[in-house]
Amino acid sequence: MKLAYRSEKNAEAVARFWGKSLEKPDWYRIEAKETDETAEIIIYDVIGYPYNDAFDLVRALGSIKAKNITVRINSPGGDVFDGVAIFNALKDHEAHVTTKIEGLAASMASIVALAGDEVQAHKNAMYMIHDPWVLAAGNQYDLREIADILQKIGGNMLDIYYDKSNIGKRELKAMMKEETWFTAAEAKDRGLIDTVLDAGAAKAKFDLSIFANVPDELEDADREGATLSKQEIERALRDAGASRSFAKSIAARRSNGDSQRDVEGIQAEVQHIMNLMKS
Repeated sequence: MKLAYRSEKNAEAVARFWGKSLEKPDWYRIEAKETDETAEIIIYDVIGYPYNDAFDLVRALGSIKAKNITVRINSPGGDVFDGVAIFNALKDHEAHVTTKIEGLAASMASIVALAGDEVQAHKNAMYMIHDPWVLAAGNQYDLREIADILQKIGGNMLDIYYDKSNIGKRELKAMMKEETWFTAAEAKDRGLIDTVLDAGAAKAKFDLSIFANVPDELEDADREGATLSKQEIERALRDAGASRSFAKSIAARRSNGDSQRDVEGIQAEVQHIMNLMKS
């Protein structure tokens, strides 16, 4: 199937959006156990276009003859058509499929997770649903056509969530519109997952700033060890009570050299300086 949006220009735009290189990474891995009884698929990245080809995974899945397949997931989502293709391939496989959310199943990854005959999640994992959206450019006719397609895709996703969960369609539709995040326990209560695992899970290490309602704990985890921008440093200084000119001056110096510092550390330093000025 030829999809018009999959152009070189759009690929570069989407890659910049995710903050990722277009070089093809090892976004999934298939491991066979010592016997042919069990196989394991590990999906630990953005799903599908423009950096990953879902066809590779679907084709590899077709060659698995194991009676049991475990799919381990830690992903912020990705391309809707690639995600649906993976979902359907897992659903159609003759093996007993167990999906296991090990860190994050957001956006299209939340759909892939529901392909399992049993859906598991570690107790500190997160699950997120939302309406599909795109980066788009065009005239009024182009954008109306895109909106119509998004409505149809959203309806398909709604049906998948509805078939698995104990949530009514009206409530699900509102949850998708608002972008709703669930803990593993909350997802289980809603019927989206079957089993909560006590063992520790992988941390979700993705730039989630593209989403609107990211829980604080995931934002903090994502910032761990991150290099702060000049604007972030300046904002931290202003929050600590520094004047605009002072904040701009310090931010300019820090961003040139040792900007790999957390916000709290910068705030503490500025507060110390201000206390000295008052004394």
